[in-house]
Amino acid sequence: MNAFETMGLAPTFFVDEGELQKRYRALQSETHPDRFVNANDADKRAALERATQINEAYQTLRDPVRRAMYLLWQKNVNGMDEKNTSMPHDFLVEQIDWREAIADAKLKEDSDRLEEMSTELQSVMDSLGDTFAAAYDGGHLPVATTLARKMRFTQKLIEEVDLAMEALG
Repeated sequence: MNAFETMGLAPTFFVDEGELQKRYRALQSETHPDRFVNANDADKRAALERATQINEAYQTLRDPVRRAMYLLWQKNVNGMDEKNTSMPHDFLVEQIDWREAIADAKLKEDSDRLEEMSTELQSVMDSLGDTFAAAYDGGHLPVATTLARKMRFTQKLIEEVDLAMEALG
């Protein structure tokens, strides 16, 4: 069973986060160990396997990058293929610029600038997600793959900014 089927959702990039959370909680309550205290070992093992499957599906679908990579994987496309490391030159230059800006803001302890970058990067991530969904839904898998990889890079930048803001308190 795939992650979307496990969670009872349509296989699409856009997932209603509230609905995903609601379904996760409902499914988890069905397989909670307390419900199987008096069950035989086979039923306990089956419940544990189902709980693990539910957790993995939830973790995959709640993260936009993992969800995009998963959708590609379902089409037999490895979004993280080590043989395909090419990225558009302008995107790589942008990545360098972002990393330098983050380093500069960290050095200056400029929490306002880090907050601005966080907002800007989230906007970039949202735009990439919209474009990924359109490319994926349109069957343009090579384009969707590049967009998913861009999303991964952008997500790492967001994490870097978050860590820098945490360090500044």
